[in-house]
Amino acid sequence: MSLTIKNLKDLVIEKVNNAAIKSECQSYKLILVTVPEHLHCALEMELLSSSISMINLSKQLSRKLVSQSVNERVDKLQEEVSEITRYCNNSVWLSKIDILFETALQCDPIMLLKNIAKSQVLVVIWPGEIVENSMVYSKPGKQDYRSYLLKNLKDLQVIDTCNGVLR
Repeated sequence: MSLTIKNLKDLVIEKVNNAAIKSECQSYKLILVTVPEHLHCALEMELLSSSISMINLSKQLSRKLVSQSVNERVDKLQEEVSEITRYCNNSVWLSKIDILFETALQCDPIMLLKNIAKSQVLVVIWPGEIVENSMVYSKPGKQDYRSYLLKNLKDLQVIDTCNGVLR
């Protein structure tokens, strides 16, 4: 049976709901979802059509940071992301988080997201992939490249749809 985008959406929502319940017993309520790059837009559209409130973080955050100096952006980054997510319901879904990987912001995206996910469930559509035993963003050699060993992410949850595995 081939996996349709609607089936993928249903599977992701089911896994996220289970992960959200489990996260109540964890320090961080952060859930990272990897999706094959060619399905990102289709899945986001399908999720939006199911009344899930999805925030395009790069768009919202760039609007807040554009009038600030580089130093102010670095200093206020977590505060601005917290402000964007603050008024959402029980869970916040973030997509297009690429702005967090901008080197000028001097940010560790996972740490920033974990800090926000202390008090609310934060579901993030990861803009990279899982390669071997790491969550990866960008390509080795690029300035914005990041790699996080999965074994070091045990205090959060990862749902991997890229490799046909829903954990």
